Amino acid sequence: MVLSSEHRFLRMHVGERRAIEILAGAGFDAIDYGFSPEMEFEKTLWTTDRYADYAKEVKKIAEDNGVYFNQAHGPFKFDISLYPDYSREVLPLYSRCFEICAILGIPHVVVHPIHHIRFCGNEQMMWDMNMDWYRQILACAKGFGVKVAMENMCQFDPKRAAYGRDVFSEPREFARFYDELDDPDVTCCVDIGHCCVAGEDPARVLRVLGSRVGALHVHDNFLRTDDHIIPGHGLIDWDSVTKALAEIGYQGDFTLEVLNSYRAFDAEFMPVSAKYIHDVGRYMMAKVERYKKELGNAV
Repeated sequence: MVLSSEHRFLRMHVGERRAIEILAGAGFDAIDYGFSPEMEFEKTLWTTDRYADYAKEVKKIAEDNGVYFNQAHGPFKFDISLYPDYSREVLPLYSRCFEICAILGIPHVVVHPIHHIRFCGNEQMMWDMNMDWYRQILACAKGFGVKVAMENMCQFDPKRAAYGRDVFSEPREFARFYDELDDPDVTCCVDIGHCCVAGEDPARVLRVLGSRVGALHVHDNFLRTDDHIIPGHGLIDWDSVTKALAEIGYQGDFTLEVLNSYRAFDAEFMPVSAKYIHDVGRYMMAKVERYKKELGNAV
């Protein structure tokens, strides 16, 4: 497996070049490029006429540091009350995002479902909206040779003051949606932290989805809030998760999404944090491979 990490938080605090240098220096194989939230609010070169040249510059920085971009996270800071027409307001951003990813050599982009409406009680409406949304997104992505990864979500319920079910949080429904969409250019990105916050066992989610899982967002939490902290620092059962990954014969990348683990530190300490995050990731990957050998699923 390839070990990668998102770099959005680092990039926002130390800049593009230094963020890449830090992750490469820590030993990561690859980087998950996060386009949000700058792209939505046009606070980035990606929304200017310089986007293509900038993509070539960023790719060169990565190459010079011995890393590459293995996946991306598309823009997601959308509120349907502000963007009622996703085709008109959001799809153009994704078209630009896919074009950039093609230049960067990124094979797939994580695209959140539409989930800014209360999920419970509106399940069928959300299903229909997202079926239409992903068909539009896939048609756009195919034009640039980029694939799409759908992510399981969790939703905050203000009445209970707690997180709970959301689009794709129930694995059988996620699997059914994937199967009905029936497109070779789509895969499932399982966000381990989102599973727990939505009340699902991530090991069960992985087993139900099986070979549909093509990407991961790996991070820990305390089962109630979407903390995005280092595995082992929260309450998720990582032995169970690594066993499940081995059981399904997962061959995708191991992508850490632990942006909140940098928040307490100054810029000069961030390389130390990144190295620790890297070491935890390698440890987790080694557990998956060990369990694969025990199960006879090693490649």
